[in-house]
Amino acid sequence: MAAGYDDPRDAALQMLQDTMKHLEEKEEELSRVKSEHREELEMLNEQNQNLQEWWGEEKHQLQELTDVLMAEKDILIAEKENLQREVDALRQSSSNSDAEKEILNRQLAGMKQELLQKEEDAQCAHRDFQARVEEFERRLAEERREKLEIQLRSSDQQERLSAEREEMSRRMGMFEAEFQKRLKQEEAEAADRMESMRLGFEKDVAKEKAAAEAHISQIRRQTEQQLRLEREVSDSVRHILRELPPLQAAMELGNSAALDSELTKWQGELLSDRFGESHAVVQAVVNMARERLMTWRGVEHNWKDTLREAEHGCGGLGLLTQQCQKLFRVIKEAQLTKLNLKMSDPEAMDQTLKVFLAWQERSMMYNNSVHRLIVAKILSCPQLGPFDFADLDSCLRRVDREEGGSHEVFLSRARAVVEDETTAPKDLKALLSHIETMLFFLKYAKLEDLNKTHEEFRCRSARLHPVVAACLGWAEQVYAPGRDLVRLSADKSLTDSSTIEQVLQDLRRPSSGHDTLNVFREIFYQWAVAMRKQFNLLVLPHHTQVVTLLAFQRFLEASIVPGGVGSAVHALIAQVGTGEGKSMIIAALAIYVVVALRKKVHVVVDDETLLERDFGLFRKLFESFEVHEAGAATPLRAVLCVSDEQITKGDASLVKRIDAEAHICYCEAKHVLSFYSSIARSEKPDFDRYSEYVLLLDEVDALVIDEEPNDAFVYPNEELSSLATHVAEAMQNGIPAESAVDNVNHPAGRRVLLEVKQEWAKGKEFVEGQDFVFLKETGRYCALQTGRANLNAWSLALECRNFQDKLSNSILFKERLFVMSKPRVFKRYHRILGLSGSIGSKPERELLHSTYKAAFFEVPPFLKTCKGSPFHEPVPANFGQQRSAIYVEDTIELQTKRIAEVAFQAHQRVPVLIIARDRSHVDLLVESLLSVLGNSARVASSEGLVRSLSRTLYESDPEQWKDNLSRATMPIRVHEGLSKLWRITVTDRRGGRGTDYRVDDDEVDDAGGLLLIPTFVPASRREWTQFLGRTARQDRRGQYCAVLCAADYPTHVRAEISHGRLGLNAVELILSSGDKEIAQRIQASAALYNSGVRVNELCEEILAHRPELLSQPAARELLVESCQRVRWMSVSEIDGAFGRLPGFDPRQIPTESVDLGRPEAPAHGYPQSLSAGRFVASPAAPKVIIFCLDWSCSMKSRDTRGPLNRFETCVRAIQGILNEQVKDADLIGMVCFGPTVQTIMAPSPKGTAGKSLSLRLAGLRPQEAGGTCFFDAVLKCLSMLSQRGIAPPGASRWLVCLTDGDDLGSSRGNTRGELVSRALSGGSVAAGLNMIMITVGSLKFENVQVIQSWVKHVSSAGGKGLHLGDKDASGISKAFDVVAEYLAGEVGGATEC
Repeated sequence: MAAGYDDPRDAALQMLQDTMKHLEEKEEELSRVKSEHREELEMLNEQNQNLQEWWGEEKHQLQELTDVLMAEKDILIAEKENLQREVDALRQSSSNSDAEKEILNRQLAGMKQELLQKEEDAQCAHRDFQARVEEFERRLAEERREKLEIQLRSSDQQERLSAEREEMSRRMGMFEAEFQKRLKQEEAEAADRMESMRLGFEKDVAKEKAAAEAHISQIRRQTEQQLRLEREVSDSVRHILRELPPLQAAMELGNSAALDSELTKWQGELLSDRFGESHAVVQAVVNMARERLMTWRGVEHNWKDTLREAEHGCGGLGLLTQQCQKLFRVIKEAQLTKLNLKMSDPEAMDQTLKVFLAWQERSMMYNNSVHRLIVAKILSCPQLGPFDFADLDSCLRRVDREEGGSHEVFLSRARAVVEDETTAPKDLKALLSHIETMLFFLKYAKLEDLNKTHEEFRCRSARLHPVVAACLGWAEQVYAPGRDLVRLSADKSLTDSSTIEQVLQDLRRPSSGHDTLNVFREIFYQWAVAMRKQFNLLVLPHHTQVVTLLAFQRFLEASIVPGGVGSAVHALIAQVGTGEGKSMIIAALAIYVVVALRKKVHVVVDDETLLERDFGLFRKLFESFEVHEAGAATPLRAVLCVSDEQITKGDASLVKRIDAEAHICYCEAKHVLSFYSSIARSEKPDFDRYSEYVLLLDEVDALVIDEEPNDAFVYPNEELSSLATHVAEAMQNGIPAESAVDNVNHPAGRRVLLEVKQEWAKGKEFVEGQDFVFLKETGRYCALQTGRANLNAWSLALECRNFQDKLSNSILFKERLFVMSKPRVFKRYHRILGLSGSIGSKPERELLHSTYKAAFFEVPPFLKTCKGSPFHEPVPANFGQQRSAIYVEDTIELQTKRIAEVAFQAHQRVPVLIIARDRSHVDLLVESLLSVLGNSARVASSEGLVRSLSRTLYESDPEQWKDNLSRATMPIRVHEGLSKLWRITVTDRRGGRGTDYRVDDDEVDDAGGLLLIPTFVPASRREWTQFLGRTARQDRRGQYCAVLCAADYPTHVRAEISHGRLGLNAVELILSSGDKEIAQRIQASAALYNSGVRVNELCEEILAHRPELLSQPAARELLVESCQRVRWMSVSEIDGAFGRLPGFDPRQIPTESVDLGRPEAPAHGYPQSLSAGRFVASPAAPKVIIFCLDWSCSMKSRDTRGPLNRFETCVRAIQGILNEQVKDADLIGMVCFGPTVQTIMAPSPKGTAGKSLSLRLAGLRPQEAGGTCFFDAVLKCLSMLSQRGIAPPGASRWLVCLTDGDDLGSSRGNTRGELVSRALSGGSVAAGLNMIMITVGSLKFENVQVIQSWVKHVSSAGGKGLHLGDKDASGISKAFDVVAEYLAGEVGGATEC
């Protein structure tokens, strides 16, 4: 019962409320029964009354009948009287005729007299008179005759009337007698019926009354019994409400002592006696309390034991640090279990604080009040979240300064931040670092020189594009010396409140009537006000930032004018060094574009952590501005794109995807592409709306697309969905699927049939929890992608599975109708503005220039614009026995020995940072360095002399990784009396970029600064620049000494750099070789890029201006065909394919593409041509596919930017390929390699072995041991593919390999892949071979060349050879997507999901 409630008191209260409600329902039922019986009695009374009324009506009707008869009698009498009156009337008529005759005579006399008076009319009048006299006489004669006839009839009527009167009297007598007789009979019958009914009603009423009384009595007894039970439950609930709250309160408050005391009251209790049916609820609460108390006692036990160890005071600082680490873990564990240590044992908590303060005093160089505030704040914080002991140590070291003097400004601001209750522990380190940065820039603010700033810009303008040179020249004019934003007085402190107030006023006040800087002045002012509120410090822009902003302003303003100077350049990219305020420039530019240009901005930061940091830092600044649109002012709206899990209610600034109406949107590159996708999928696509947006890039990596530049979109088709549904229904009912399309003339009918049949089988093999999950919200299966349910993902196979399991009664069919070119999406923006730590190599610059019409300029470091300020670049330093700044050793063993020699020599004076090739190399170097230490290794290891910063450590123990980073630049003392030594830190290439190694020691600076030891030179100049940027930061010195291994580089490079022949020029040689490799990769993808651009242009035209083509089945099928084959068509072939669309002429559509031929030849077995308007899938022979997968220890890495590690990502991708691109007749095999090669499954038909392989795949895990026998594994796979009888003649053979490192452990004679190369060139491999090699990370150039030679050989033999080299593990999924596309094309083109 307690499972449904978090609080037992709530459960008890709910039970009491339910009981009261039940009682009320019982009372209502009793009232209803009484009411029913009352209604029955009323019904009987009503029936009796109705009977009485009926009898009354019967009597009334008899009386009415009598009255009618009497009325008829009266009528006869009245008729007799009428007849008598008629006779009298006839008698009077004779006398009336004489009177009329006298009147007529008088009239006649008058008329004669009138005739005499009118003689002129006499003749006419006389004739008339004579006629009238004659007529009168005639009528008079007729009347006399009629009177005689009436007299005769009157006598006949009198005789007839007498006869009728006698007959009527006789009939009346008879009727009256009959009526009296019938009336008496009916009265007797009615009396009998009334008596019978009365007796029946009385009997029924008595019976019903008795039954009702019995029923009421039964209900009363049941109700009384229920009330008695409910009173018992209510009593138990009252017991619960009285006795459980103290127990619950103790748990909620986290008070272990109070909980222990309360639980003693419940020992030995028979809960059923006191709590009745509620005893289960109470028991659950008590059990939970007991379990929690046991957990708390375990936490307290560790707590008290550690405190006792600390109280003894034995051991040094290392032991005390370990004890504090244990105590900190106890505190975090207590918070996780909701134990309040302070409330449970205040004295022990006070003692804990003392231990931490003692550790802080001993471990820090200075003991100040801010230290104590930080310790007290952290220990009293109720929820530390991700904050751990390493973070505490880092925060304390940032404020480890002597109070008073020059450090007081920093400590006072740090104290305010620590004392601020709104400052969460997780934000403390970043805020303290921000204070340091602000004070650093403030330190040199008065030394900035505007003249020197422009000189530095001019020094870097030798090869500038004319447009950029003009922009910088204009910036120099409007921001010339004397027009500074503010003028700082040398004798006034910039930390004084009055000075800050004056500076802020000057900052906002224009220097002239028309000040070009007006908009930026307001931005700088609002930013300074925000920083002052938070830190009480003055923040001013550097001259370099102002000039950079003005150059961008000029560029943007020129771009608005059609045909202006800005039209020749579409993208302007500035190279801004790390720590030079790049984020502030981006935020100010975004505001300027919105407020001044009335355009919207998409800010792309392709690092989730930095993205959230930058948006949070400038959010208040954005909110302080308004945008004037259509004559009205609206608040500037800025949003941040985050994942679904980070969306919080009430925060409108967090969105899942780009909000088209937001003025500023901070996002990643994937969100920009998704925004374009949403436009392409809209009902009325408006691709021209990009003219309203400006793209702002933090780093230009997103623009450098040198691998897969295109993406395809699928769209639903209602007509084909209906057809697919008919095919599915036929298959569901066991009817041949072909029957569903026999009478269908649709051009895509055959394609739909083939695809549904294929995906139907795949859908049946899907595994719940692995390929899909059931969502209650939709009532359907949803696809799983990278371990997460993706509602937007579509799969025809999953549509079939939903249909098979009756979760859907229809199939949603989609088809590829649009291809997006990623570079073209970026080019669609009104303008592109980029700020990057390094723009890159010459090939990358040329790519940016040719693709985006990009121009570049370099922003000088802030310190170089200050008078007399020290600016330092990393310098080569001579170390080792040969006193050289670069060593090139022949083998990795000699390289490791040389690294140890240089590192141990340098660490006596400066911290040392070694950048290894990868994580396994880090482990090797750490182990080797510790072994070199010999007898002192144990002491050195305990003090952390050699520390790892590998990605493997970060994933397994992030707290230790942060502790190692915090201590990387801290000194140690191995023995008392010796001078301090410095730590040696070994990191991988990820730690070589974006990680800050803070050095504050002046002695280290005097000795040259942090020493960087690169163990390799990367192929990318941008990455090399990042490596060197780990040292010589801010105003500190830096140095490097490279120790390389010649075996890591190609033969021609190795020959020149061996034995240090070239000295430091070896670095440039290696970088130049990398430039060539990058150029080759760019060139290799150029044709595919141009084909993608052309298809994108034509698809846009169709969707935006010719959508009617999509409603024509034949035209739509042609479009599907073209979009599916873009990888295998040149630009001219694309135009030809689209030209087959009715009324569509591609020649009328302008293009930016260049025809470089076909990107690739169609894969072996792929149909070379498609019929007009109808897709014909040629029957494909079974394929043989072997997956060769690296399962060495490094595949455990979780650097895929998803929830899965490298190996899990591979397994998930292979499962998807098996389900969607492999048919039952195809043969599949699996080989894994690490320190050894192991065959997981020999090639077997999927129809019989698919499930077995899926189960084996699900159970595979990476090996614990190191080693990568990659070459041996490839040789093994080729041998399996070449076995006789493995597949029918003509069958294609596919080898798909993935490795994340160089070969280490292959057999003698195959250490460089010699046996594989020999097998490929010697003809021992069967025909029809296709090879896709996926490499993750940076492999040795020599190994890359070997792999590329294999794929080239396969391609030249007519097969498909492809090398997919991904810089990091985030590209694994994308690489397998390419594999899936090739396999799909090889069988005739499956619809992309």
